[in-house]
Amino acid sequence: MNINLKWMPAAILAAVFTAHTASAALITDPNDARVWLGANVGTFAALFYGSDTPANRQLVVDNQLLDDGRFDTSTGIQADLIQCLGCVNTGTSLDSTGTGSFAYTSGGVSFDAAGDTIDNTWVQTGNTVGNAVWDLGVSAPKAAIFNTIDHDPLPLEAIESTVYLSNDQSTWVQAVTERVWLEGFHPILGIHWDGFVYSVGTPDNSHFRYASIIWGGPGGLQSDGDNEINGVMALGLDFNPVPTVPEPSTLVLLGSALLALGLIRRRLSTR
Repeated sequence: MNINLKWMPAAILAAVFTAHTASAALITDPNDARVWLGANVGTFAALFYGSDTPANRQLVVDNQLLDDGRFDTSTGIQADLIQCLGCVNTGTSLDSTGTGSFAYTSGGVSFDAAGDTIDNTWVQTGNTVGNAVWDLGVSAPKAAIFNTIDHDPLPLEAIESTVYLSNDQSTWVQAVTERVWLEGFHPILGIHWDGFVYSVGTPDNSHFRYASIIWGGPGGLQSDGDNEINGVMALGLDFNPVPTVPEPSTLVLLGSALLALGLIRRRLSTR
């Protein structure tokens, strides 16, 4: 059997650590006439850049603010809600079939359970920076914020929080909203409580490990006294979820393959 030693390591690594490639569906037409949950390109131009003008709609396009796609949570690191001082309530969104309903029930789930997983449960934070804190588990350049919608208007009810970022839970920097996924995250597109998922980063693009979220504040599109946060996820520079750590079985497979590769090399070197 002929063994191509140059090819084998790359093939092994590619099989074990499959890359999660970007699949952006960016809005590229400043005059796109489509409407997403009552909002259009002009709505975002007005909310983020001050008014609905041709120049500001072009800014929406040039800054790649809007992605007409669904955020893929299939691979990535979900942040842990490690502290929820001042949190006021939890809830569960009820639509599971795609009726478009924003109906929900209050309570019935702990703060940790509601804020740790990307699902149909959510937590309402207070408005003090550093009280509600998510640990991303890694040093990340971006983070995705999963909000839950319980009523109109949109996207104001989706982005009604300010996110602060830190490496030490002491010094906090206000995050900048960088992209909005218009179809949310749920695979059933008729489910609308999953909101407009949005990503944030620091003004200087530095990395961070912790995110603190308050309702309202200077980064929110509105401030009406509450928010509904589904969860947080670490992102890479390409706005894709940071890959998860391989399962032990995967590491065993990689170790076995590398061991075999070493034996082959040793055999060939003794010829």
